[in-house]
Amino acid sequence: MTQNTLIPRDDCSLITLKCLPADYSASILTHACEDAGATVVDLLTSPADASAIMVTLRVRCDDPSAAVHNLERYGYDVEDAEGNNYADAAVAAQRILELRTLLNV
Repeated sequence: MTQNTLIPRDDCSLITLKCLPADYSASILTHACEDAGATVVDLLTSPADASAIMVTLRVRCDDPSAAVHNLERYGYDVEDAEGNNYADAAVAAQRILELRTLLNV
């Protein structure tokens, strides 16, 4: 939902995560992304439900994989990630196609 409010940029990726308000820290989120070499351009929050918030990060990189792994290492639950060259998404798509081939045999 929040990703739709951001104007798309070719040089950036979007990462959406869900966390408790007590676990939210803009500086920790930014540090986790920048440790992976992804500069945070935008950071937006919105309520997810009664007990959690959704955080959308726009990071300046084509492949958000390293930033996603770092955020997960910091204990955050990444809900979605998209980028122009998202390696994890490409690997997942390839594995789904391979599984589909095996199931059709």
